[in-house]
Amino acid sequence: MTLDFEYLRRRLRSALVADVLDGLGLRHQCLAPGIGPIRSTDVLIGRAFPVTVVEVDTPVDPPYQGLLQALDAIAADDVFVYPTGRSSRAAVWGELVSTACLARGAAGALTDGLIRDTERIRALGFPVFARGTLPLDVNGRLEVVGHGADVHLDGVRIRARDLIVADADGVVIVPAEVEAEAVELALAKDASEADFRSAVAAGTAPSVAFDQFKVL
Repeated sequence: MTLDFEYLRRRLRSALVADVLDGLGLRHQCLAPGIGPIRSTDVLIGRAFPVTVVEVDTPVDPPYQGLLQALDAIAADDVFVYPTGRSSRAAVWGELVSTACLARGAAGALTDGLIRDTERIRALGFPVFARGTLPLDVNGRLEVVGHGADVHLDGVRIRARDLIVADADGVVIVPAEVEAEAVELALAKDASEADFRSAVAAGTAPSVAFDQFKVL
């Protein structure tokens, strides 16, 4: 399915998408709390580009080879997905990798780990969702060893090309096979919520507005 990502970034919210996935019987597609944007207004919508990561105990020579291969391969509107098992060993993301992804048109980055260079990433305007910050470099602590394989964050499977929708409320993973239906339903729900909002602002009882628009 071809998506207009710029349009979706203006219209979709993680809560809308979580609601429609609930309705489709996919009730466990949200990452656990604690992963959020470094700028509260950031909205991250794009296709998953997952990397495979292992823990190491000594610096690798030459360093960063798997990471560099992934950065070379990432494409427009991809989301760099960096799983760590919620590790606190190192910062896995920073300014230079953000700059590299931005130059290639990537949509943003998502990790259940920690990042650094936070203010510089904010200045770039590149959406990064993470669990926190730490100055420690990743070399000799966590190593990217491949990209494109399925990964899991907080027990949620993320496959290459799955749709990611993230904002200040959290992160939702939309499996590729339901993407078209989920996006259509989420946009329709957004319109119904606008109708509900207008109706109650004009004096309609909330219960009546709910009966009419079926949203709350």
